[in-house]
Formats: sequence, C-alpha cells, structure tokens
Amino acid sequence: MNQQFRRHRYPTAFVLTVITPRGRQRATLIDVNQGGARLEGVENVMRGERITLEVLSEKVTGTVRWVTAHRIGIAFTMPARTALVDQLRQGVRSSAAARYNSMALREMR
Repeated sequence: MNQQFRRHRYPTAFVLTVITPRGRQRATLIDVNQGGARLEGVENVMRGERITLEVLSEKVTGTVRWVTAHRIGIAFTMPARTALVDQLRQGVRSSAAARYNSMALREMR
C-alpha cells in the first residue's frame, strides 16, 4: 500500500507580507512546515497562482493550492530552510497561537 501523508504543520501567528500577481498585502501565517503553509487574510488570489512570502528578510515562493474565504494553502516551490521554519514556529505573535505551542508553557515552582 502506497500512502502519502502531508508533513506536520506547526501552528504560528506570524504577520508577513505576501506578493501576489495583483500587488502586496499583509497576512498572517497560521501554520507552516518546510513544504508549505496556510495563511489568513489573503484576498484576490486564485488556485494555481504563484505568490511570494516576505518573512524575516527572506523571500519564499510558492503556488496557491486551495482558497477558502480568507484563508489559502500554498506549496513552496523549494523547501523552506529548516532554520526559517524553526524561527517561525518560535515566533508566535498571538495568544491564540500560543495555546498550541509548548513554548508558551511555563515551569511551575
């Protein structure tokens, strides 16, 4: 049996810039792994379009795989650097995302 599974995506809430064929806009990265990401707040994009994410002084290109309401899923053209994914995972910038991230836990003494 040959089954293919998507790699685990790490939750985050990282605000970044998205460059689409129709211009630049701000969006929130909801989850990420080396192969792709889910974003919220992206408007006027269609499945199959190429977009670029500007994040932490880097540019990552990808193809829109699905679009629903104000969320999109993208597959990166080239795998994202492991160090970049790690920074995005640890760079949680909202309390909603912190609920799903063990980095928000504190040791009780």
